[in-house]
Amino acid sequence: MNWLKSFLCAHRYEWMRNIYGDEINLSGGKRSLWGCTECGKVQARDDLHDDGDLRGIAGPLPERGWD
Repeated sequence: MNWLKSFLCAHRYEWMRNIYGDEINLSGGKRSLWGCTECGKVQARDDLHDDGDLRGIAGPLPERGWD
């Protein structure tokens, strides 16, 4: 009956994570994963999600000492 719940769901997607590296090729060129908060369906999308916060991707941002 899980497929019925997914079929009747209105799908409210939330961003889960971005896809990088070889995983882009494995996913057919998709760049981000989104999951439905209601039924759990996962959708891969072509666009790379950008929340504007780059911290945590490659560690903390370096401090600029020349200002």
